[in-house]
Amino acid sequence: MKKIFFTFFIFANFLFAQGIAIVKIAKGNPVVKRDDKIINLKVGDELLNNDILITDANSKVGVIFDDGSSLTLGESSYLNIEEFKFKPIEEIYKFSLKLDKGKAMFESGKVSEISPESFEFKIPDGIIGIRGTKFIIELK
Repeated sequence: MKKIFFTFFIFANFLFAQGIAIVKIAKGNPVVKRDDKIINLKVGDELLNNDILITDANSKVGVIFDDGSSLTLGESSYLNIEEFKFKPIEEIYKFSLKLDKGKAMFESGKVSEISPESFEFKIPDGIIGIRGTKFIIELK
């Protein structure tokens, strides 16, 4: 019975928790806050909508999103992956990030290419609309 429940739990988790990005670089001690849990990040980990990436003074993390966008988060940073949707067949696109502090380097992928109005990068005092491909931002 336990084996059946465990198998169902894993299958249900797979169905409902869809990965949107994968960790490609993890230096120092980057973590993700998911719901009420803090999870240490390592290369190969999947990220989900509403994940919050946190780096300390000696950490950084690099991720690749499903649309090919890349994000590198520098030391002492706090970034919320608010929403990511990339469903080209259904023409559904949404990409919203919020940097509360720290430094981020971003290179856009297909969402901002196909549907630039669907991409936003929020900062405490505004929103950055991206029409190019690369940018670096630092908040202190």
